[in-house]
Amino acid sequence: MRFGAHLPVAGFGGERPPAATLIGCAEAAEALGYTTLCANDHLLFAIPWTDGLVALGAAAARTKSISLMTTAALLVVCGPAPLGSALAALHHLAGGRLRVGLTPGSTMADYEAVGVPFEERWSRFDTDMSALRSYLNRSVPGHGIPLWVASWGSEAGLRRVARHGDGWLASAYHSTAEHFSKCMSYLTAQLGRVGKQPSAFPNAIATMYLHLTDDPAEADSVFGMLVSPHQAPSDLRDRSLVGSPDDCVKKLGCCKPRALRKDSSGRSATKSGS
Repeated sequence: MRFGAHLPVAGFGGERPPAATLIGCAEAAEALGYTTLCANDHLLFAIPWTDGLVALGAAAARTKSISLMTTAALLVVCGPAPLGSALAALHHLAGGRLRVGLTPGSTMADYEAVGVPFEERWSRFDTDMSALRSYLNRSVPGHGIPLWVASWGSEAGLRRVARHGDGWLASAYHSTAEHFSKCMSYLTAQLGRVGKQPSAFPNAIATMYLHLTDDPAEADSVFGMLVSPHQAPSDLRDRSLVGSPDDCVKKLGCCKPRALRKDSSGRSATKSGS
């Protein structure tokens, strides 16, 4: 099992974190032996959000060996050619250190921002995955950029992972350790059906948000920002690392060893698998 750190792209305090915070996080993660730096994307969100690819580009310039990963890039919202161009540039500037997690996204505001019907996200994603691979193959021959597919773990989503992906990006925001285990069993069967070797198919879990504060009112405010229509608040409070350092350590101590995830500021990701 390997551990990654998510860059602090979310502005819980009302403003995007400054460059010094982002770069400091990237340098510290590499120095501490984390294997991957991650960032995810929103065009519009309840709080200020730093563009994930821009954040990874800044990190690439100040790190040497740590891998970079999108967790995940909004393929349908951005479009396969514009996103492909940006990914190719980032892969080049990072010296070939990029892995790409892709998703259609689950936030309607992102789709409204670009005038794409939200209900078409899955059908467009299937088409855009093929278009993205074709773009990268034409513009960057031998690009070698792994394209992972993000899924919360529905059967339809896992079939899409098996069909399109070079790896599976799961979400601890929407999943427990037990659910993840069941999903892996289903995904293993689907990989066999499409002729992919399950033992060579990697996976990662994007873990919960982290925000440390000794102010209970601030913790409640931040927690309220995390609740989405897809989750009940009761499902998240005990698993969200929001609160004082002591509170967060106690939450981690209640987890099973396989469910422990090390974070940096913001939302983090844990790489596992082959």
